[in-house]
Amino acid sequence: MRFYILLIAILFCYQMTNAQEINTTKQEIKSVSLNEVVVTATGTEHYLKDAPVQTEVISGKALREYSGRSLEDVLEGLSSSLTFSQNDMGSNLQLNGLKNDYVLILLDGRKINGDVGGQNDLNRINMDNIERIEIVKGAVSSLYGSDAIGGVINFISKKEKDKISISNTSRIGEYGDINQSNNISWNHGKLSSTTSFALKHTDGWQNTTQEWHRKKLTENSVTKTINRSTNYIISEKFTYKVNKQLELNADVAFYEKWTYRPMGEPLWRANGFYYRDQTYGTGAKYNLPNKNFISMDVSFDRYDYFYDYTGREYTDYFDENGERIVYYPGDRILQTSQRRWMVNLKGVFYLGSKNTLNVGMEDIYEKLVSPYRLEGDKASTYSFSRYVQDEWNPNDRLNITVGARLVTHKEFGYSLSPKISAMYKLDKFNLRMNYSNGYKSPTIKELYYHYYATLMSKFKAYYGNTDLKAQKSNYYAANLEYIIPKFKMSVTAYHNRIHDMISLQHTETSYEDKLLLVEETMKYVNLAKARTYGVDVTIEAQLPYAIGLAGGYSYLDAKAQRSDDEEALDYMQYVYINGTSRHNASVKVSWAHSWKKYKLGLNLNGRYQSERYYTSDGNAKGYQLWRLNTSHTLLNKKKVKLDMNIGVDNIFNYIDRTPLGHNRGTTSPGRNYYASVTIKFQNSDK
Repeated sequence: MRFYILLIAILFCYQMTNAQEINTTKQEIKSVSLNEVVVTATGTEHYLKDAPVQTEVISGKALREYSGRSLEDVLEGLSSSLTFSQNDMGSNLQLNGLKNDYVLILLDGRKINGDVGGQNDLNRINMDNIERIEIVKGAVSSLYGSDAIGGVINFISKKEKDKISISNTSRIGEYGDINQSNNISWNHGKLSSTTSFALKHTDGWQNTTQEWHRKKLTENSVTKTINRSTNYIISEKFTYKVNKQLELNADVAFYEKWTYRPMGEPLWRANGFYYRDQTYGTGAKYNLPNKNFISMDVSFDRYDYFYDYTGREYTDYFDENGERIVYYPGDRILQTSQRRWMVNLKGVFYLGSKNTLNVGMEDIYEKLVSPYRLEGDKASTYSFSRYVQDEWNPNDRLNITVGARLVTHKEFGYSLSPKISAMYKLDKFNLRMNYSNGYKSPTIKELYYHYYATLMSKFKAYYGNTDLKAQKSNYYAANLEYIIPKFKMSVTAYHNRIHDMISLQHTETSYEDKLLLVEETMKYVNLAKARTYGVDVTIEAQLPYAIGLAGGYSYLDAKAQRSDDEEALDYMQYVYINGTSRHNASVKVSWAHSWKKYKLGLNLNGRYQSERYYTSDGNAKGYQLWRLNTSHTLLNKKKVKLDMNIGVDNIFNYIDRTPLGHNRGTTSPGRNYYASVTIKFQNSDK
């Protein structure tokens, strides 16, 4: 309640004190982010205010002013539509009610998510090397194919133009939090290079010593809320401009992560996790007359996931001699290795002044290696995509965009995903309407996985299903945007309906599995349906006395048919999608002032999240978190810049002490302090 009263009061004061400024001259108009260039929604460049599809942008300035410990921390704090549940496998994000599996993560337009478990490890992105983040909600399958059924998050890297630039950012916080980032960029004639390194470490923390395990409450659990972990990523990108028409590029990235899990009551985990990822890519862009261009990219990604054993473990697997497989401390055992080859070809053509044609192809080949979980220990899939999109501008006020994507998949054959959107400008208003058809192909795990595991005291068998159909969705959205000098407000209403959702179902246990003492058999099938309704509201304003205000509110009603428990009273009835909350809000109040050689910035951020719903292990409590960051520009010369951030996270020291094993609203350890320093050396020809 305090959150909404504060927001309404600030808006009321703004309207009263700033009413006479609405008719200011064009030189005084300074609406936040309106001249930001965005590319994700249509694959072509548009000013944010002219984008045919509503796009949410988190600027590099907002990232720096927030000074969060991770991208998850920043995204959840600055966008009311995104929620995260951190775990050892990665970032379990949700965008307007749909989880990881349905949200596509891009880095400079290239797909980066590669874990078959549906988790996205955003640590593979160097936060200090990001210029801005573009978020497009709803199905974008016509442009980006599978996994874009719920939306797209595109991280855009910085493009240094200085002759040479060297920067270092060091951030320290409580609980052993260390973030270290280094970037070196140089431009020499036709050749340019960017080298990036980022290191992150946390000792983790424990908010409670109580844990539910097999329906019993343990009082002395050693399990941590967040485990100790260390990761780093190093990347290199080269760009060579052959001439005015042709530009070549190549990039490589290497990532490692270690997660340490304590061994003891009640789970007695005998292993930690180790990840090793590699990415290689090359591409070219050929500029044609009249801003037309053709581009091509080829990439290879490999994501390896291991168990690092710290104790002895007797597994449920047997070798070729029938002997049970046992692992010992020091063993590093491969669990999955996913390899992906991808080719993209794209052309953008401006057909006169009224039409922009975007055509392309995307071919993907994926291979999964997983001992004991796949027939022959490996499986593969491939898909071929062709897409076309036309942006038609019959006049200065109207834009109509029509597109479609045709996909051929190894298992489910052909699939067509159309879209149509319209935008109309009327004085201070922008009106957008959007329909798009989304699809998601089954993963290798859903198609081919076969493994045994002991879960909840039962020995179970899990089977993939090569007869699965692709999941389909129909997404509808309407957006109204109001823009006047120093003020912008956007309201979006949407509805997303998903068909043939894939879920695990009980099935009859085979005779062969009964001989192996299997108690239950689960199989992936097309069964469940889901639908989401929601409204997103965002506000940006410049108040008197150099005060800035930004905020957002998201209302969500997301339900799906429950299909995980045939004995449940609500089996196959619509229940809240796991992890969704009906009300989410974020607010940011900022102020800055410059003296001769010093600039001070104050940023207060708040995040409110209502109760999150789950079908098992209890609902998660609602909460609100507030943080204060102070930014200090200590040196701002032509060749040297020095900035510092000092702040406090979770000002009111809120800690969710729900026993482990039940769902929690937040994993925050309570009030914690941090500081960061950024120093940058640059040499420009200008």
